[in-house]
Amino acid sequence: MELTYLLLMGALSGLVGVLAHSVVYSVFELIRTRGAAGGTLLLTDAFLHLICGAGLGLLFWLSWGLAGLVEVPWWVRGVTFAVLCWLPISLPAVLNAGFTAQRGLPAGTLAAMASRWATTCLIAGLTCAWSWERSV
Repeated sequence: MELTYLLLMGALSGLVGVLAHSVVYSVFELIRTRGAAGGTLLLTDAFLHLICGAGLGLLFWLSWGLAGLVEVPWWVRGVTFAVLCWLPISLPAVLNAGFTAQRGLPAGTLAAMASRWATTCLIAGLTCAWSWERSV
């Protein structure tokens, strides 16, 4: 599998992940607050998830597409990769946000951050596994 293709797929899936999460979370907030919520997506968040997605593509390439997992469908390989990557990626970011804020962030905000990283990892893992499967 070509490295640049996986880097591109990872970067694009990072963008898709953060944008999809923003849409779903905005709808959730509109329903919860009965139309009074106004969410924002910062350009830095999107860029950070783009870089993280490219890094996940590189990591998937370095792991040879989780070659140790044999006789499993591509989506199982992608979900396994996403789960293996989600905890080391999201836990430091969420803990940092929770500890460095002056009064601490609410649990809902921290859960939203963790789920945003989970969405990015899941979409990047599935995209990379699907791309790897198609090229082999």
